[in-house]
Amino acid sequence: MRILSSAIGLVLAAAAAVVPLSAAAQAAQPIVLKYSSYHPQTIWFTSKGINPWIAEVEKATQGRVKIETLPKTVGTPASAFEVSRDGLADMSIVIAGYTPGRFPLAEMGELPFAGDDASTMSPAFDRVYRKHFAKAEEFKGVEVLSIFTISPGHIFTTKRQVKTMDDMKGLKLRSPGATSTRSLTLMGAVPILKSFTEAHEMLSTGAIDGSLMLKETVKSGNAVDLLKYGTLVPGGVFNAVLAVVVNADKWKAIPEADRKAIMSVSGEALARHMGTAYVEADKEAMGLMAQAKYVVEPASPALVSDMKKALAPQEAEWVDRAKKKGAADPMAALAEFRQESAKAGAASR
Repeated sequence: MRILSSAIGLVLAAAAAVVPLSAAAQAAQPIVLKYSSYHPQTIWFTSKGINPWIAEVEKATQGRVKIETLPKTVGTPASAFEVSRDGLADMSIVIAGYTPGRFPLAEMGELPFAGDDASTMSPAFDRVYRKHFAKAEEFKGVEVLSIFTISPGHIFTTKRQVKTMDDMKGLKLRSPGATSTRSLTLMGAVPILKSFTEAHEMLSTGAIDGSLMLKETVKSGNAVDLLKYGTLVPGGVFNAVLAVVVNADKWKAIPEADRKAIMSVSGEALARHMGTAYVEADKEAMGLMAQAKYVVEPASPALVSDMKKALAPQEAEWVDRAKKKGAADPMAALAEFRQESAKAGAASR
């Protein structure tokens, strides 16, 4: 009996020792955020933009939080917000313009003449948006890790340079979103709202006269051989807003210390990183356009003045939408964003 009792005691002691080891092993398991991406791994946006940030998140949390890119996109680019909000994936990148009217406050960043340097304009947008609009919770259901503009968009055409507002009249141009569609209409052009994949075919067949696009899109969209002229508008004739978001419940499940660590490399830091990546991509695209003998010219002061007059109603329309969303002084926010972009841009030169 004494031997049996001793044996039972050893077994119980061993079992007791296993429990804390098991708990420690579980605690050591990293939290994995499943990221649904519609950007291929091969493009610069992923390889030079998002993937280095993913590595920074793991480093900042000492491996306790990891981001895993899913092998297939969940949903569509237009449904990226719902994908994260509803937990179909933990993370995604939302492009505000893909769902017009859904994020009216974020649409501030789509307005023309915002700024030229994405490396400084992008973090300025994150800063101003959080200051003026975060309380409105238009991204309710997700945590916004970073929200930023990208490089400004310009006018690229196939047969002739746009030098005056008269040159815009009747010009069939691809539009990437609702805000740019409105801009083209106000300037007398004929907007064709299409994805760039669809626009590529229309350009190759001569069905459209050109496209509003970023400099880098001329390269990444394989359009170098399809266009010939570029009119660069100071501050851009349009822009886009991207938000890196994570499911709200998944975010709350991350310990506070690690949430702080993640935000230390997100927010303005991620916006600046992505903006810098856009600047570099633009430079590469401009090099290709030079080799292809493009005629690329800045818009004249007279053309810029005429554009600002034509597009003035667009700002007023955005202000009305923003007020309906609960923004107290949208125009002050827009002015601050443009001032911050210009200030930061001047400091970087």
